[in-house]
Amino acid sequence: MSEEVQELMHQAAKETGSLDEQMTKRRNKKKIKATIYLTEEAEQAFTELYIHRLRKDRKIDRSIIACDAILALYEKEVVNGQSVFV
Repeated sequence: MSEEVQELMHQAAKETGSLDEQMTKRRNKKKIKATIYLTEEAEQAFTELYIHRLRKDRKIDRSIIACDAILALYEKEVVNGQSVFV
């Protein structure tokens, strides 16, 4: 293997390790239980995102997807001061 290929593999392994570490931290945080009602369109998007992440990351928790979405919306709307709703 060339040095470039080895370096790319090493870098990918580091990124994967970092993702695994982030996932572990998220799973260990205190959680609350909530019920949400989704439209069919939102549920379909949620399922597709879950499958996409499952293929990419191997292990994924559906609640992590929901938390990511809520935090991204919060950051976009509140932190950056942009209104999502028109």
